[in-house]
Amino acid sequence: MTATTIEIRLLGDWGVRRHDGRLIDNHEWRTGKTRDLLRLLALDNGHAVRTPALIAKLWPDASPDRARASLRTAASQIRHAMGVNCIERQPGHLVLRGCWVDVGEFVSVHHQAQRAALRRDPYSVIALAEAGERLYRGDFHAYDDDSDWASLQRSLLIDARHQMLTDAAQSSVELGQFRQAIEFATLAIRANPSSEGPHRSLMTAYAELGEVGSALRVFESYRARLADELGADPSPQATQLHLSLLRGAVR
Repeated sequence: MTATTIEIRLLGDWGVRRHDGRLIDNHEWRTGKTRDLLRLLALDNGHAVRTPALIAKLWPDASPDRARASLRTAASQIRHAMGVNCIERQPGHLVLRGCWVDVGEFVSVHHQAQRAALRRDPYSVIALAEAGERLYRGDFHAYDDDSDWASLQRSLLIDARHQMLTDAAQSSVELGQFRQAIEFATLAIRANPSSEGPHRSLMTAYAELGEVGSALRVFESYRARLADELGADPSPQATQLHLSLLRGAVR
């Protein structure tokens, strides 16, 4: 990100800074639809987004003429609030230019973390998960927060964060960094309480630190949640780990 780049943050509290570093006040956008147009363009930062797709998401019930007019007005208001012509028009498309977007950076970090996990590079997995956490200030939200597109985007980002945290917890266990493993696993469980991987990492980390009682309580809590919410039992791997803990052998 350079000094002349517009900064757009979509994770957690919404915030947009002009190229001079000044934060844009919410009233300058005028409408929530305008902010959602910027969100949609920012999610595909630097890539062409079809105008019919934007209209379908933002003005699905408007007549074609009214919807196109609303799109033009919202795009113009974004340019005005930004103070630069940051939206490029192409035939049937709009493109956001000259912006840094936290979601794009987060997704890039997630992809790097996936590659690091595949090549079994635990140090990189942990470092990238930490970078992802610095970017992930909170879940993605929109003005039309219950819309299909906003709900899907929020879910995808939550899942990406959860996977990074899960892999980081396992990597920390492999490196013997058990307190760090507990931190990563706890965050992963908060993101997805029914996920087994971080529960196993949490159990192992507690046991390796001599806190077997805590490890057993993690299993019992996880087993009760699965039974109550899904009517299921923990996997054979988790059950075997539980038995090992009861017998006094962590692994």
